[in-house]
Amino acid sequence: MLMIPLTFMIALPLAVLALWMIIRFGDPLRAPWLIGFLLLLAFQLVIVGARYGYGIDAIILIQPLSGVLVAPVAYLAFANPQRVPGSLKHFILLPLMILVIELAPSVIDAVLAAVTFAYTFFLCALGLRSGEALAWAPFRYGRILKFGLWSTVLILLVSGMTDALVSVDVQLTGGLNISSIAAAASLFGTVLSLAGLVVWLTLFRRKPVAVGSSADRSTMERVNAELDRNGLFRDPDLTLGRLSRRSRLAARQISEAINRTTGNNVSQFVNERRIAAACELLENTDLSVTQAMFEAGFYTKSNFNREFKRVTGLSPSAWRGAHLVAKSGDDGG
Repeated sequence: MLMIPLTFMIALPLAVLALWMIIRFGDPLRAPWLIGFLLLLAFQLVIVGARYGYGIDAIILIQPLSGVLVAPVAYLAFANPQRVPGSLKHFILLPLMILVIELAPSVIDAVLAAVTFAYTFFLCALGLRSGEALAWAPFRYGRILKFGLWSTVLILLVSGMTDALVSVDVQLTGGLNISSIAAAASLFGTVLSLAGLVVWLTLFRRKPVAVGSSADRSTMERVNAELDRNGLFRDPDLTLGRLSRRSRLAARQISEAINRTTGNNVSQFVNERRIAAACELLENTDLSVTQAMFEAGFYTKSNFNREFKRVTGLSPSAWRGAHLVAKSGDDGG
């Protein structure tokens, strides 16, 4: 009976996601490095499955060449996926890996582990830079990209630990346990990813206590003034980077001021402005819910409905109905 390696089943949705992004290339989120990372990771998972699942050892030399690029491309995917020139310096790792294969094949896995752990550290540092990590992305993508960043950190940690264990096994037993290590890593990676999702859903979405200082209030005044200028907050492609440039404030300063003052992140703060605009349209005009959604600056119904319910506790249609009833009652009274 033909068995399908777990890595193949993980690779398939990654490839489908990359294909979906390619099809939607006209979207403002033009991210060649992010697409490249998804495809490279899917390719690497297929290689691992073919080698350890079906015993195809002919691809043994391809695995380290593609593997050494996974971590740097992952970093580029989140650091600035729209910038290609200047990012190619990271690819010096490819000729270096060729030299390792030729001159010291016994340390291939050790080198892979070192590269993976180094870029995992860089990616963690990027994710912890409050407000600046994803300043290049439209706010509507911030939620999923933040989750993707930390999921990638988990993936790289598992990959690095696997390479380190393989390196030790090669030195101690000549590689007798590599297949078992690969199988365990696939299972562990799946469990760890699910655990990461649970942690993210339960912890990282909690609001901090809003405090704010006079400096924060001054920052908020400038941010609100800029968001009001020509209805900037209604722009569905608004990014933190653009808001930073327009208001002449550092992205981190804006993010931290909003967080301390309102308890929200930047995306939630901007969306609350959009929800307020949508509510005004729903109450005072005959625009449909969908028209009000676009006018307020939202791009998709799912995001609009989710944010509307978060802010008001009701769906857009229910909110409009309740307010129209209340308004008619006041008029009648």
